[in-house]
Amino acid sequence: MTIEFLSYPALVFIAAMTVAKLIERQSDVLYGPYIEGRRPASSKMRDLVEEVITVTGLRRSYSRAAMRFAPVSLLASAIIG
Repeated sequence: MTIEFLSYPALVFIAAMTVAKLIERQSDVLYGPYIEGRRPASSKMRDLVEEVITVTGLRRSYSRAAMRFAPVSLLASAIIG
């Protein structure tokens, strides 16, 4: 019981500090996306998805689907919020 009492908070602390260090390194000027020509992986994936949507012609039908689901989203947020 004592080991769990000490080890779980220590593991949570180590995980939080690791995440904090990774976020700090990502926002650092030397390692982050601030270097000319370096882009984050999410923007590369976004460009790829936009290219696929443009090639297949889904852009027009996507906007129609978004307009159809907008009232459902508004109703759900009104119920939840």
